[in-house]
Amino acid sequence: MLRNKLGATDIWSIVATPRKLPWRWSKLPPAFTNQQRLVIGITLLLVLSPAVPSWGVIVLLKNQDEPVRGTLVHEDGVHVEVHESLPNGDIRKHVFPRVSIEDMIRAVDTERLAALNPDSPADYRSYAEELAGKTEDPEARVAAIRLYLIAAYLQPNDLGRSCLLGMAGLARSPEEERAFRAMAFSLDPGHDTSLLKTPTATVAEFAGITDADRAALRTTLQLLRSGKLVEARRFTQRPPVQAAANYYSHIVADSDYKEAFDLAGRLSPRLLRKFLTLELLLSAASTNGRNEEDETYVPWSQLIARDDTQPTTPQSLTTVTEFDPRQSTYRDGKWIVPEK
Repeated sequence: MLRNKLGATDIWSIVATPRKLPWRWSKLPPAFTNQQRLVIGITLLLVLSPAVPSWGVIVLLKNQDEPVRGTLVHEDGVHVEVHESLPNGDIRKHVFPRVSIEDMIRAVDTERLAALNPDSPADYRSYAEELAGKTEDPEARVAAIRLYLIAAYLQPNDLGRSCLLGMAGLARSPEEERAFRAMAFSLDPGHDTSLLKTPTATVAEFAGITDADRAALRTTLQLLRSGKLVEARRFTQRPPVQAAANYYSHIVADSDYKEAFDLAGRLSPRLLRKFLTLELLLSAASTNGRNEEDETYVPWSQLIARDDTQPTTPQSLTTVTEFDPRQSTYRDGKWIVPEK
């Protein structure tokens, strides 16, 4: 195929020097002008250039108090390129010399993901356990859930129960935790009913968080970081902000807010990391990228506990989350089904 034989440099060489066209290009009509060849070349560049994976990052710069939050577009040994989304929808592009960066907060090592092999399911679980320990980072949380799921799918008899319990500990809602525990029960050879223990949190504490609530919580965090304590305290008294703060308490706990007020906005590095991580998450269009299903289902744990006969939507490892565990190979920023 042409894609396998021509790189980006080759294409530009062809566009700039039409006389050296390979046989496929030589069959282009003679009437093609240099401008038309240029358009074709640019189009091929866009098609053939490898996709660059994008990850949320927070860049802490030396001698600058305000961090830069955005998407990591490119990095090498000398520079880091980050695109920052502005309130008006525009993108501000930053290229930072590495020597100017104090720290860069990111959760997931893409090289580790690319090195994972479906022939070694335990490696997925091992990295999931590492990411699960980064309790302050929502990106690590989501990646850990996916890796646990893949490991369970690849080796359900040996890893299924433990991986699903690991997922239950990372669940983003009580409903999700019940689903994970139900799946752990189904994969457990002994069918231990203690796995179906109902979560202590209630749905009311997590449900109904709107984009406006998230925006209000983000404003609260920014006010706290800026030392505007009176305004921040006024925001924290609003029920929507309290609900959103409770939803994201796994990232910033209530005690963290109290500590921030006590410090009068002079946040410790630990608190600053927490606040910036949550701000980055709240800046996203959706909280977890989950696609809501058109039909609802009765959680397995409730169904078994009540001996309910009401029909329920079947659950499996391919439907228990928004992720498809069959896509177990990470290439060019995407999860794909491995070639057989």
